[in-house]
Amino acid sequence: MSDAVLELWAVHISDGVLTAPWLAGGFAVAGLLALLGAWRIKEEQIAQVALLTAAFFVASLIHVRIGPTSVHLLLNGLIGVVLGRRAGLAIPVGLFLQAALLGHGGFTTLGVNSCVIALPALLAWQLFVLLRQAPWVRQWWFRGGLVGVSVFAFTVSFEFAVGLFAVNGFRVFFGGVGVVGTPGLVENLEVAPVAAFVFHPLSIAAVVMLSVLAAWGERRLENAPEFPLGLLVGVTAVLGTVLLNCLVLIYGGQEDWRTLALFLAVAHLPVAVVEGAILGFAIGFLAKVKPEMLRWPAPEKRVCAAESVVQS
Repeated sequence: MSDAVLELWAVHISDGVLTAPWLAGGFAVAGLLALLGAWRIKEEQIAQVALLTAAFFVASLIHVRIGPTSVHLLLNGLIGVVLGRRAGLAIPVGLFLQAALLGHGGFTTLGVNSCVIALPALLAWQLFVLLRQAPWVRQWWFRGGLVGVSVFAFTVSFEFAVGLFAVNGFRVFFGGVGVVGTPGLVENLEVAPVAAFVFHPLSIAAVVMLSVLAAWGERRLENAPEFPLGLLVGVTAVLGTVLLNCLVLIYGGQEDWRTLALFLAVAHLPVAVVEGAILGFAIGFLAKVKPEMLRWPAPEKRVCAAESVVQS
């Protein structure tokens, strides 16, 4: 398997994969996002951006083997929630370091890769801001709804992946995979029967029941009230990143990368769940000990009864 194909399995596209207009457009959009992130940045925010950039870089060092390739954590949901619009500044720096020090990705695709990861980070930020403003964000029924939506989105994706295994065979994922036109590549995946099964009313009903059970089980675990919010935001950020990456490969590739784009989506399904859990625990922890990092209202300070007696 060539190095170029190996890089397609990660969310960082390597050099020599995309056409020139997409490369130029990626740098233009990434530059605007970086300019937005650097606009009126305060001195105390620079250290926070540097810290999240370092975390983003270190996360790429931890690889998990899946079939013939490996995936790693993205943490763009966490970066978006904590940094907000500054995520557009932190992510390109982290990607540049990964390309320069680890050979992960490429320099000509730095702009596109930045957009693929930074745009879902900004989406995660806006989703978090929208949901945290809901007055019932800590109510059990709202928390259960967030967990249910997260489980529903992941389960539908998981069913689709299992369907591809069943219809096309394990050789598609674990067999030889090369460039288009060479032996070992399954050029046409049977997607229609898989979609018909996944979106059948009975399948949807089963997924809804599973989502309800997951919401009930999460409530019994007594996690932090903010955990479901982080779970949904984290899952959304990863799925959005994979979707953008697949669209770039399909419409901007120098060759036909449609099959490999599907492989990429399947391989990153476990990452969505793991990152959702990580962000859920992180938001619950920060909301308790450092709510200002999330622009979250600080909990009301309770006056000790002994202090009130002394003051009186």
